[in-house]
Amino acid sequence: MTEQEKWYSQEERKLFLKQRYSTRSHHYFFEAKEAKNGSKYIVIAQRKKVGDKFVGEKIRIFEDEMLEFERILHNFIHFSLNETEPPATQEDSVPQNNKNSNIESSSNSNLAPAFFTSLSSTTNWKEFERDTYYLLKLLGITLTYNFLNERQAGKADGFFKIGNLAVIYDCTLDRGNIEQNKSEQINNYCNRLKQGIIEISGIATEEFYNHHKQVWIITQKQTRAIKVVNSIEVKEISVQDIMSLYQERLTMMLSEQALEMRLRNL
Repeated sequence: MTEQEKWYSQEERKLFLKQRYSTRSHHYFFEAKEAKNGSKYIVIAQRKKVGDKFVGEKIRIFEDEMLEFERILHNFIHFSLNETEPPATQEDSVPQNNKNSNIESSSNSNLAPAFFTSLSSTTNWKEFERDTYYLLKLLGITLTYNFLNERQAGKADGFFKIGNLAVIYDCTLDRGNIEQNKSEQINNYCNRLKQGIIEISGIATEEFYNHHKQVWIITQKQTRAIKVVNSIEVKEISVQDIMSLYQERLTMMLSEQALEMRLRNL
């Protein structure tokens, strides 16, 4: 066994992916494997040379931990590469019920379109769906489509594609149990994404076979992960967080690739 091979895990598990990344001072090893219960997990190893020996550590990230791990890691990377000072509001130091007030106050600035005010408080579902579509277009997502005139059971409110991300979204003012109340629709949206193609109109389609796929249930509540269905992430997305991202793009150097990553990691 070579020195390099030692840093890949020797667990007798089904291996899906294996990749190595090296810098001048460190070597990183990544594996995606299958656990005993059939779920997937990731092994990440880091090693460096100390004297005449290589030393390092391994960590394992399990399937039910991945989305939150990815979200936190992305936030730290984004801060480290783009910010010079810690954000004024940090999740560990600010009560959850204060987070919306910070977002709402920023949304009331002179950078925000007038309809932002109603997005956070409207009780009119048609208005909420229409203005959410306008918000997504304002972000600069060119390939954004709405199905507002196609009201039928199980039909999503819209679809967008940016870079390697494809999202079916559904807007709701329902403050009940999303998983229960939207269960049938969520399954339907996941099945449509799994096909890798969606009909936009009678003569137009969008293809996304190899894209990262997500289902968004857009609400006036808090952003959170709901579940993963056949590698498709299902999330509840706060409309306030999308508005905050709009202002971030106005005030920062945020490329389309960076916007894609921010959307993917909401």
